[in-house]
Amino acid sequence: MEIIGILLIVLIVIGLFKILGLFFHVGIWMIALPFKILGLVIASVVLVAVLIPLGILGALASIIVAPLALLIPLLPFLLVGAGIWLILRHN
Repeated sequence: MEIIGILLIVLIVIGLFKILGLFFHVGIWMIALPFKILGLVIASVVLVAVLIPLGILGALASIIVAPLALLIPLLPFLLVGAGIWLILRHN
């Protein structure tokens, strides 16, 4: 009979600790919520103010550099042609 009483007391204490832990968890969550919202706002501002202009600059750079990248395989022919033109120009 005493074991049942001790187990009942232990069960009640564990239940009270769980409820106390739940209250602390909810309280910490309530305290942290404004900071989470502030972090989300700051991340949004950084996205709009920094990442979108960098994306636009990257797109413009790729538009400028893409034709040059397509001409790289023609570079030997262009150099040979420029050399021939230089040789013929002096004569």
